[in-house]
Amino acid sequence: MSETWKQWEGRTVDGKFPLQSYLGGSDHSAVFVTLAPGSAGDSGKAAIKLIPADPADAEGQLLRWKATGDLSHSNLIRIFSTGHCELNGTQLLYVVMEYAEEDLSQILPERALTPEEARGLLPPILRALQCVHDKGYVHGHIQPSNILAIGDQVKLSSDTLGVPGERRRGTTTTRPYDPPEAATGAISTATDVWQLGMTLIEVLTQHLPVWHRARSGAPEVPEAIPEPFREINRHCLQVDPGQRWAVAEISDWLEGKRQKTTSVQPEGLASGALIAGERKATKKWPYLLGLTAVVAVAFFLIARPKPSSPPTEAQSTQTQQGAAGDKSQAGGDEKPATNAKTAATDHQSGVVQQVMPQVSAGARRTIQGKIKVRVRVEVDAAGNVAEAKLESAGPSQYFSRIALEAARAWKFSPAQAGESGPREWKLQFAYTRAKTEASAVRARR
Repeated sequence: MSETWKQWEGRTVDGKFPLQSYLGGSDHSAVFVTLAPGSAGDSGKAAIKLIPADPADAEGQLLRWKATGDLSHSNLIRIFSTGHCELNGTQLLYVVMEYAEEDLSQILPERALTPEEARGLLPPILRALQCVHDKGYVHGHIQPSNILAIGDQVKLSSDTLGVPGERRRGTTTTRPYDPPEAATGAISTATDVWQLGMTLIEVLTQHLPVWHRARSGAPEVPEAIPEPFREINRHCLQVDPGQRWAVAEISDWLEGKRQKTTSVQPEGLASGALIAGERKATKKWPYLLGLTAVVAVAFFLIARPKPSSPPTEAQSTQTQQGAAGDKSQAGGDEKPATNAKTAATDHQSGVVQQVMPQVSAGARRTIQGKIKVRVRVEVDAAGNVAEAKLESAGPSQYFSRIALEAARAWKFSPAQAGESGPREWKLQFAYTRAKTEASAVRARR
């Protein structure tokens, strides 16, 4: 199937969901960019996942997706629509979901997360898992590829939820993140806790722990893992599912509400037991915005800097102050064109109006050092930007996106007598925690 998926680009599912670009897949599923129901254009971008329809479980899978769609949590990927379809004679099921710019598995090949970033990563995942468990479900697929970023929010995938005790369908093999009891095929809330422990080690070291599934004993937590993660991992990666911490206990330890223990949690939570009714959900974190901001580093500030040479020609620079002037919006998206800043024409650069990218307060707090994004703009005779393209995207899709949007609203001096054809400028946006700077240099032809 994996070779067939990409050939379906351009087809339409159920008469309403176009399969735009192919994002990736396996023998069992494929994900494409599509349009969210009732939307149009890039603003309505969504993701659609296709899986072969299993006659024995097709209706059950659709019911699970529908139930998941009824869950409402800010750290769970929203499900918009589900259904049956047929492409080239193949019976398929589809689920349309929120589109995420990046997932954690794209970051780890570049670098491990710092302890500060990991401390910011955990709370939104734990909140999502607590919601899933409280509603009577198990995630069953906690791993980096299912931890996603939308704007400056961290979200957990939601299309794989199951019921405690049920057996997985569609695969007979265990995965590297699965606990010892996965050989039985059954899933439980304790499955999620084990997978979270494996994932936490991987994000801090770029590697899963060394563990031989056929041998007895828990995986060894690497010496490089600092507290509070060592203790969390020690209690997540217990071979006996009943001795693993519950999500609420991990949250309490992370917040410093739980005293250090000398032995693991005694038997008390059966492998298939639900958290709902046994523990109250953890309180909302008073420093939620700070933690969400920190985790954005994991997704948007990938440590793969691209050197940029400072322009040698005359520059026009304007400064936008940081947190004091920014307004954080739900979802982390800002509209850069609403805050145009007009300056007197710089006769050297030809800039008439600069529009600064509007950075959300949460994203601003994630910046370490300086992030640079370069945009090349083509300007028409009237001084308007006719086309804008990223020349150097930098390490983050979020910051490059808002830079590109801002660049499209810049204004330049009209063409002088004798000038013909399009003119080009190179714009550079430099972000720090304190401010945003912009410079413009006329491109040589």
